[in-house]
Amino acid sequence: MRAASFAALAAGLALAAVTGAAAPDAGPDKALVIRGGRVVTAAGPEIENGAVLVEGGKIKAVGGADAVAAPPGAEVVDASGRWVLPGLVECLASIGLGERYEAGEGEELSDPVAAGLRLLDALDPFDKRFGQAARAGITTLMVAPGRANVIGAQAVVVKPRGATAEEMALPGPAGVKLTLGEGPKSAFGAKGRLPGTRMGSAFVVRKALLEAAEYARKRRDHQAAVAAAKGKKGAEPPAAPPRRLDLEPLADLLDGRLTAFIECHRADDIQTALRLVDEFRFRAVLVGATEAYKSAGEIARRGIPVVVGVMGVGPKRVETKDVSLGNAAALVAAGVKTAIAAEDALGVGAQEELALSAALAVKGGLDRASALRAVTLTAAEVLGVASRVGSLEPGKDADIVVLDGDPFSYRTRVERVWIDGRPVRMIEPLK
Repeated sequence: MRAASFAALAAGLALAAVTGAAAPDAGPDKALVIRGGRVVTAAGPEIENGAVLVEGGKIKAVGGADAVAAPPGAEVVDASGRWVLPGLVECLASIGLGERYEAGEGEELSDPVAAGLRLLDALDPFDKRFGQAARAGITTLMVAPGRANVIGAQAVVVKPRGATAEEMALPGPAGVKLTLGEGPKSAFGAKGRLPGTRMGSAFVVRKALLEAAEYARKRRDHQAAVAAAKGKKGAEPPAAPPRRLDLEPLADLLDGRLTAFIECHRADDIQTALRLVDEFRFRAVLVGATEAYKSAGEIARRGIPVVVGVMGVGPKRVETKDVSLGNAAALVAAGVKTAIAAEDALGVGAQEELALSAALAVKGGLDRASALRAVTLTAAEVLGVASRVGSLEPGKDADIVVLDGDPFSYRTRVERVWIDGRPVRMIEPLK
């Protein structure tokens, strides 16, 4: 049944890409009004017979169809009988890092700690899956490393448009990916290297963070010494400590400038993640979190957001055997900020099935409004980009999706997509 649902959704939403990142049809200079549809803002009540005004690639106004006037010369799109949503936000993607069935570029297996590496340097903007994601209504993604490194490369938040990685990337910090559980054990333990156990993975994290803390202290001491020297006539500023590219991102993590996205599935791995957060006081998001419902209260008490995968299964993933469709519902009920991922990066399904993942969470007891926010505004908040994307509000990027029906129905098709006010080229679905 699940395979049939995947196939049906893929037939409806997954559209072949002409290039990799979605190619725009025109610039964002011309004003645009999308009028007459059911506007789901994700930040407030839904608006029946609503309208969205776009100017200069930004949302200018949102309201009732009669209240939002079209400027002279504006393009007017009739969305009657349609649903109008903010572009979907994927919190854990693996696309753009090599072909799906080949060795990827997102993991550096020479060392369990790869924090000095940047995924931006491995990102292929012409990966056709970016175009497929855009045509499925996914307009923002965090591309993250896989699950082999204990501390992986620095993740990057992108939009599926542009011809270079720099054009795709949203400015500002994203974070570093940590993995606890079976991934690092399989990658390094089989070679007789640390970590070969779960406690070995925790040791690797602690050791790296302690080194980063010392590096951060030296960096702060140097900055203070430079500031003091400026106030003294003839004083020479001290030499800066040698740069450590492997420690700089972790020092930024400890200083609160980056977020740790920690993949952890079993309850004991989740508790280890919480223990590390308590010890080092860094900002964290739990990712995958298959058994998070077993520790929902502890997660809520610390105010840590969670990105859940609904299906929780994949090749050789014994650690996700206790998956529950009610995971997201239990977390939201406990007060945990909860986003939903499509599980493309977790070994399940395809990126285009993000809406299906949210629909399955509804089947597991999550209310519809929270499920929609889990793939739009809440997801954007988790990634730290909610000031730009995730909802239909004035001032935000004009990332807009028009659907021909309920976003949680596998029969629904994406009809139109705009990214930064630029229409994405759509191809006709198969007859």
